[in-house]
Amino acid sequence: MKRTLTALATLALLVTALSFGVANWCVRRSAASETVVDLNDTAWLKRELKLTDAQGADIEKLDKEFRQKVEHCCETHCGARFTLSEELAKPQVDLAKAAACVDRMSAAQAESEHATLDHILRVRAVLSPEQQRQYAALVSKQVCTACPLGLHHPMP
Repeated sequence: MKRTLTALATLALLVTALSFGVANWCVRRSAASETVVDLNDTAWLKRELKLTDAQGADIEKLDKEFRQKVEHCCETHCGARFTLSEELAKPQVDLAKAAACVDRMSAAQAESEHATLDHILRVRAVLSPEQQRQYAALVSKQVCTACPLGLHHPMP
């Protein structure tokens, strides 16, 4: 009886380990097969959407403006984050200063998200209706299939 119980426990452990290994492999395989596209790569976008030279030039201009806005947001966010880290390193944290840093970080993130939305809509305005459909699908896939922090997986 003792041998049977030991054999069953060992078998259950092996089946559990095998199941975990297969599930882990499937998750890693599907994540690796997803190619992340930089929708701000004008050359790639020009090929993918078959943009005219005029459309490409317009989108390059929009991309330059967008990158400047996002860079400003990043500088603001990083500056506030650095100040927060200094405050948190102190023996006595000033909660008001720390909260102000978090507020600046949140505002910079919101500004970045609004700039991104504005950029997407401005790029769409340059495209033909068919190109808009293709672009919308690419944007939707990028926005809806990945957590920016890599912490969550989308629901199907």
